[in-house]
Amino acid sequence: MSEKWVQDCKKILNEIKKIAEDGEKDRLDVVRAVRFTLFALQRSVAGWIEWVNNPDIMATFSIEELGEINKTLSELTRPFIEYDAKITGNSQRALTAPEANEDSAEELIKRPEAKKDVFYVR
Repeated sequence: MSEKWVQDCKKILNEIKKIAEDGEKDRLDVVRAVRFTLFALQRSVAGWIEWVNNPDIMATFSIEELGEINKTLSELTRPFIEYDAKITGNSQRALTAPEANEDSAEELIKRPEAKKDVFYVR
């Protein structure tokens, strides 16, 4: 199981890198990229929760290793939660603004040549 997990992680990381490097994107392409990234994050968090809820797995780690895991996850999580709060606050202000800027019609139309196979996180 863990070997397959690692291989899937590598595929996910490659896809995230590919998405980030892709050239021109319309709004739907960007939404797809955000969606993929969030599902990848969700998959990883779900895996960590399975581990932390399994005393047999957690017993294999020393107190030092557990401390390192906690420190690393905390350092990764804080900026994400800060960003979450910032974006949520900005969107709340935008939703209560009298009139939002109109998007150009060109931005709303997906170009046919931009269609790609999409790798989904399971």
